[in-house]
Amino acid sequence: MLELIWGIFNFAVLIYFVIICFKAVNVIRENLGGTATLILVLGLISFKINLKDEDKKTKTFDLQNVSQKTEPENFKGNTFFNDIKLEHTLLTDFHMLIRYGADNNEIKLLTAFVNRTGIEMGTEWKPSSVFLNKINYNLYEYHVSGSIDWKMLGIRIYTQSKEFDGKIELKKQNTINQ
Repeated sequence: MLELIWGIFNFAVLIYFVIICFKAVNVIRENLGGTATLILVLGLISFKINLKDEDKKTKTFDLQNVSQKTEPENFKGNTFFNDIKLEHTLLTDFHMLIRYGADNNEIKLLTAFVNRTGIEMGTEWKPSSVFLNKINYNLYEYHVSGSIDWKMLGIRIYTQSKEFDGKIELKKQNTINQ
């Protein structure tokens, strides 16, 4: 519910900011001319452009911790997926997709994908780590951690730590042959 209120507040501030910008552009155009207006508009647009690739909603974690070259490319056997809903809120869902393989009746963890779906208005999810510990043959404990940045007009106001813990049973289903 707090995310909904924050999103509505964030949208209202954005609308008010746009109104202020239009009024400022009119004042600058009347007093300083078209060139100054163009420079102001380009300057405002440049604040929003973010060319960094680090702000992805989905992050892939190599569960083998081998190197930059991923282990799943070298895996010989059947590959399986298991999707876990970590949390469901009014506006968003947090998911983890685990990719694993079965070779000689042994489960081998390959990668995990962590993402957030839904309406994010003014917040940004940044996953930081995924850990899986084997309990028995196909039962694992998982721990997912990350942070949510609460933003106003693209400026981070507050960072909230977020963690998910639980257990998952990995079964041989949803096969992809490699």
